[in-house]
Amino acid sequence: MLCLALALAARSWNLRDVFVEGRIYFVDADCYSRMTRALIVSEHPGTVIRRHEFENWPQGVIPHTTAPLDYLIVGLKGVLDGGFAVFDADRTSILRGQTLDLAGALIGPLLGVAGLLFFAWWLWRFRVRFGELALLFYAVSPILVHGTLLGRPDHQALLIFLLTMAGGAELTLAAPLTEGVAAVNRRVWGILAGVTWALSLWVSLYEPFILLVVVFGFWMIANRRTLWSRERWPGVASGLMIMLIVFGIKGWRMLVPDAAVRAYFGNWQETIGELGHLDLFSPILFAWLGWGVIAAPVLLMLARKADRRALALLAFLLVIFVLTLWQLRWGYFLALVFAWSLPWQLQALRRPWLVWSAFVVSLWPLLVDWDARLFPDKTVADRAAMQRAELVVLRDLAAATAGENAGPFLAPWWLSPAISYWSRNPGVAGSSHQSLPGIVDTAHFFLSTTADSAAAILRQRPVRWVFADAPSRVIATSATLLDVPPPKDAFVSTLMERPADVPDFLREWNGPAVNRADGLRFYRLYEVDTAKLTP
Repeated sequence: MLCLALALAARSWNLRDVFVEGRIYFVDADCYSRMTRALIVSEHPGTVIRRHEFENWPQGVIPHTTAPLDYLIVGLKGVLDGGFAVFDADRTSILRGQTLDLAGALIGPLLGVAGLLFFAWWLWRFRVRFGELALLFYAVSPILVHGTLLGRPDHQALLIFLLTMAGGAELTLAAPLTEGVAAVNRRVWGILAGVTWALSLWVSLYEPFILLVVVFGFWMIANRRTLWSRERWPGVASGLMIMLIVFGIKGWRMLVPDAAVRAYFGNWQETIGELGHLDLFSPILFAWLGWGVIAAPVLLMLARKADRRALALLAFLLVIFVLTLWQLRWGYFLALVFAWSLPWQLQALRRPWLVWSAFVVSLWPLLVDWDARLFPDKTVADRAAMQRAELVVLRDLAAATAGENAGPFLAPWWLSPAISYWSRNPGVAGSSHQSLPGIVDTAHFFLSTTADSAAAILRQRPVRWVFADAPSRVIATSATLLDVPPPKDAFVSTLMERPADVPDFLREWNGPAVNRADGLRFYRLYEVDTAKLTP
């Protein structure tokens, strides 16, 4: 119960950033893209979204995002609607009309807790020594918490849950046929492995596919007989059947990257934190895993004498560590495998007093990280307050472009998914790499040094609205993307700082939303006058 309470509390540490002035906000741009998909599904039940019309306007994109999380969010919305109907009959709750947003905010923590409960049950079922310490790590590891955070409806939360179950199934099948495991129905565990691997591949053909290849390779090397045993065939058949159903639903799509993706993907990924490399000299690895990661290889080598599964866990740990050095997004799965390996690591120390002492000391970097999150210094706290205020203003501006004023918009890529979700209008940019053609055009627009070059992009991407963000953010990010020196007089500076000098094909919006932003001026909104845009 303590670990369950810690898991819920940890995954809700950002409560003030999610619930702001009676409305719900999400953690990053991708979350709003996911919520736009969920909105479409909730309004058109049975829809399988194969194309995003709301980004890279007017061409749209064919996304890699898949349906399982969409329907989990919409299903949770249905549960919440039922709950409010029973417990809020007087309709007094401000959340009653926001059940889709509430479902999106809660889905990550609920999946995190579901993974924790499976992990706890597995450790209890097989009487794993020091399992309670591994459970504690799973509950509070900052990177695992971030993957299942409040207000972060992201596919990684579902992957962490599914791969937690797949890991338990594979470790059970790899267990020696001792007295404690002889009674286990290996066929049932094989089916669980097949189903969870197939569902994870449905969620994403990237990380789960690579992990499955590693699992298959290990089985081929270490225990080929078990891999091809009769007990595994029902699981293999179940997994293949699910994959056939998936391909029947969504089809097979192998897209060749277009010219913009090929030319700018390398620059674009430099602006995306989770696509960066792990710096071994930064404290981030210890903040995720603790100091125990240093001793993990040695301890697992020692533990292999008592249980060969320790060697398999060591192999996985090393492979995913290398992948994390390449891309930080693998950190979620590095922490997951580390959590599974902890009981074997700690068993190598043998003496309980030594185990507890070493574990508590190893958690120090995690405690330091949590201290910084929960008790930020004034600079960090002020920045967070400013970001909350900016989002409130942006949401009001987006609302001004909805309804009777609806029309496509151009905005920096990190703002576009939220604006699209709030206004239900399509945007030129998006947060996915498939939207790179639109992202590149928005970068050219904001870095333009002449009115004619800016007007040409607006004609090419016929939009009604233009959102401008702070020049310091827009210029640096756009210049990195385009691999050009930051211009001295970028168009975004004119839009934000000298609205009187803006060409007459753009009219600043002076509605109530902008009035509310007076004194803050986080953003500016312009309406495109197409009659004056014609060359």
